[in-house]
Amino acid sequence: MIDEVDFYLIDLKSKFAKIDPKKYYLSYSGGKDSHLLYWFIKEYLHNTDIEVVAVNDYMQHPEIRKRMYKYADRVLLPRLKPFEIKEKYGSPCFSKVQDEFISRYQNGSRTESLMASVLGTPRIDKNGVERKSMFSLNNEAKKRLLEGTLHKVSNKCCYYLKKETAHRYEKESGKKAILGVRSGESIQRTSIYKSCFSKSGKFTPLHDLTDELEEAIYKKYDIEIPEVYKYTSRTGCMGCPYGFRKGEIETELNLITPNQRKFVVEYFKESYDVLGVNYQYQQTQLFE
Repeated sequence: MIDEVDFYLIDLKSKFAKIDPKKYYLSYSGGKDSHLLYWFIKEYLHNTDIEVVAVNDYMQHPEIRKRMYKYADRVLLPRLKPFEIKEKYGSPCFSKVQDEFISRYQNGSRTESLMASVLGTPRIDKNGVERKSMFSLNNEAKKRLLEGTLHKVSNKCCYYLKKETAHRYEKESGKKAILGVRSGESIQRTSIYKSCFSKSGKFTPLHDLTDELEEAIYKKYDIEIPEVYKYTSRTGCMGCPYGFRKGEIETELNLITPNQRKFVVEYFKESYDVLGVNYQYQQTQLFE
């Protein structure tokens, strides 16, 4: 009798049958979701037509970066480096959505819809109905922004280090991305990834995969898991404030070398101060 794991993999195979593999590439980050797709494409499907492409954004955990260079057919580099982005646009702080509002406000925008999100007040839509923004600034962000004490904030880091780099490759190659994103990871992703294909044509076959089933697949097929996952549940950009509680940032800072920690703290320092992150050097590192 077929179990839940193999039922899912058979269904995943049927999803891949809907695409022309020569017109897609796997966007490989080295994390658990993208590596599951790597394993599925190379070991389960034995497909050699789908190119594996990674982006070295200079902010990965060293173990994850090694995996990228080990498994990717092509590693891309962004045109702007982290501190160039920070100087020009600002640094990440609260969330991608909130930082977009903040950046627009700091750059002089005062539109009705923006101010409704900044102040948390309702606005009247085109039908005369009073509506409150789904994405409003939290109290700390609003207070500092209106007082003028908030540092230069922006969500452009993710775009210029990752998305813009991938977009350039897609334009040059004519290929579309296979993304290892799962809708359950955030409210925003739940609203965006509702099927295998996004509006732009990107292929997101894991959109409905749960944490429990992913763990079961990894266990049954003994798929390689980086050691860093013993200490953290995610391996995005080192020390990034997005998606973290402050205690988790402090844990991650103990997963990297002193030189990496110095770089990360300098990059996110103003945001860490606002968020109350303790970034003072710890003698004990969790991971070598």
